[in-house]
Amino acid sequence: MPTKTPIPVSRAMRDIAANLDLARRQQRITMELLADRAGVSTPTVAKLLREGKGSMDVFLRVSRILGLLEPVVASTDPLNTPIGRLRADDDTPQRVR
Repeated sequence: MPTKTPIPVSRAMRDIAANLDLARRQQRITMELLADRAGVSTPTVAKLLREGKGSMDVFLRVSRILGLLEPVVASTDPLNTPIGRLRADDDTPQRVR
């Protein structure tokens, strides 16, 4: 049963949506062009940029078009966290690339 979205998650969704929309506007890309380049519909992009709602696939497609894909991937690397660095030499399975 779905639960209500926690406040910190809702806040992050709004912040990320605002950041993506700012990047789009700074690059002077219309929502229509962004949607076309990402291979999704304009309403889908609009929902992501206004509400922060959408699939991970759409988020990553839009991030790629805006030149933000590599930083997004890097931000989720556990080796960029104190615990990840601390436990990097433990018996954690090695990452396959």
